[in-house]
Amino acid sequence: MSVFIDKKFINLASPTLFNFKWKKEDLANCRCPFCGDSQKSKTKARGYFYQRGNNFSYKCHNCGHGCSIYNFLKEVSPSLCKEYSLDKWKEKGGNKTQEDVEVFKFIDKKPEFKKNDKLLDGLDRLCDLPDDHISVQFANMRILPKQHWKILYYADDFGSFMQRLDPKCLPAGKEERLIIPFFNKDGDVVAAQGRALSMSREVSARETIKYITVKYDKSIDRLWYGLWRANPKKRVYVVEGPLDSLFLQNSVAMVGAGALKEIPKRFIDTSITYILDNEPRNRQICSYIEKLIELGREVCIFPNDIKEKDINDMAYRLSTRKIQKMIDENTFSGLEATLKFRDWRKV
Repeated sequence: MSVFIDKKFINLASPTLFNFKWKKEDLANCRCPFCGDSQKSKTKARGYFYQRGNNFSYKCHNCGHGCSIYNFLKEVSPSLCKEYSLDKWKEKGGNKTQEDVEVFKFIDKKPEFKKNDKLLDGLDRLCDLPDDHISVQFANMRILPKQHWKILYYADDFGSFMQRLDPKCLPAGKEERLIIPFFNKDGDVVAAQGRALSMSREVSARETIKYITVKYDKSIDRLWYGLWRANPKKRVYVVEGPLDSLFLQNSVAMVGAGALKEIPKRFIDTSITYILDNEPRNRQICSYIEKLIELGREVCIFPNDIKEKDINDMAYRLSTRKIQKMIDENTFSGLEATLKFRDWRKV
């Protein structure tokens, strides 16, 4: 059974691993996310998952890094690692042994979202839909990490769903969309965002509105996505869109420019990095970054050789680990941020 669990989580992590493929039943291959593999050839893949006894292990034949699947996931995808630890624990009948101590230290308490939440009734989670479903095809096309598919939903009639959240919404035509629920710390849905399901990388504004946000809890003044799962004791990464936040560890997304000034109460004493889209010719983006610098915030100014406009686009070329490392290495504040920003902006 351990082999089955290991293979299951290797497959769940595979969308974030470049050049991943199964070569044999007991051997998988990918570009090493630890060393980045060959810098000259993008086709080189010298990281291997191989079966040893009743478990799988990882080994890179470039940098020599070797580890268990638990330690691999701990570095590459902490959220998947928690699920892996739980599956391993359940496999042992829920009995914690001495060797499980490190595993259980890694699992922190988080809300358990109820699939049948009354506001989500009638919606399907992406993880429960077949591969040929339009929402699953969209998620695969956007390489959304599969460990988050359980908190993404599909609605075939977004107009009706909108009015379920807010009866005062203007009636809208029947339209299928990806549903991104906003939860509070208790696991209750407080808002939702509907993303147009276009199979092209860009959605024309003439065709449809890409994102529509509907608030259920009107007592919430400013919406933030991911507050329920972010750890305020660690650095928090603030991005512009909920889907971008799924690619980074301990990340949240702000909704609206008003969030530039306001910091959620639980993050008052937290180290925060703001990551806006990499669009140096966009006057609005430049204005937002300039405002953040004036407020004394830490901002990411992407290097000039990064051409992709957002984190999702970067994930097609770079591992999530490399993206996070690049963000950390290019986070600035104060005078240094001002100088880097002046060099970066093109308007």
